[in-house]
Amino acid sequence: MQITELGYRSVLPQDAACSCPDGADGTLLLLAAAPMDLTLNGRTLTAASGDAVIIAEHTPFSFAPAEQTLFYDWVLFRQGGERSFYRSLQLPENKLLRFADTAFLSALLEQLCAEFYGANARRSEMLEYLLKALLIRMAETGGPVAEQAAAEHSDPHYADLVRLREKIYADPQEKWTVERLCAELNMSRSYFQLVYRETFGMTCIADVINCKMNLARELLTSTSYTVSHIAQLCGYDNEEHFMRQFKKHNGVTPTVYRRTNAL
Repeated sequence: MQITELGYRSVLPQDAACSCPDGADGTLLLLAAAPMDLTLNGRTLTAASGDAVIIAEHTPFSFAPAEQTLFYDWVLFRQGGERSFYRSLQLPENKLLRFADTAFLSALLEQLCAEFYGANARRSEMLEYLLKALLIRMAETGGPVAEQAAAEHSDPHYADLVRLREKIYADPQEKWTVERLCAELNMSRSYFQLVYRETFGMTCIADVINCKMNLARELLTSTSYTVSHIAQLCGYDNEEHFMRQFKKHNGVTPTVYRRTNAL
């Protein structure tokens, strides 16, 4: 991935607007630090402070302050050879997203900005790692505003489900099965699978695999561990199963991924 432009705590006065009728030449991430009116493909949305949007390449958009002066953070990047990694995160594009921890996201963006305008000898590697960390964090803690709000109000188990998901992502090496996850919340198998999918937009097992793949990619690029050892650290008893699942979700084998993405 390559960052082409970014800004931290950019300012847009109350009577001003930012418009891009042909869309951006890359993927644009916007994080609002104040209420914002956003128009995407002619559809207008109102973002609250802390909401974000990932705008797909060449999508016409404009935004303006919804109330007073707008403060916002933004990153424009090209996916390049990391399209499979980006797709694996399943981040919704052109939709408002809301997060459990906006302070952490803002801190990552501030660090990205400092690195982008700095003179670090390994600047490009640092920028790529920080951007990946930001996107992974967004995938772990966020969701479309409408879906999230509906889940919060309609499902009394919403808070418990969020805590369970955080537990899964904190321990990807664990043997997370549907039966174990059901038992964690004392739910029937069918009801648990239904509410999990409705809340997070994917099955519990797909989510478990996602968190294991996140750890696998990190270990492949930041350590010299063997593929067999990484499979064990990600909770796989069978190296062949790990390799098949990794290729299915990332498009290449672990060895090829390491060769093309390691420092």
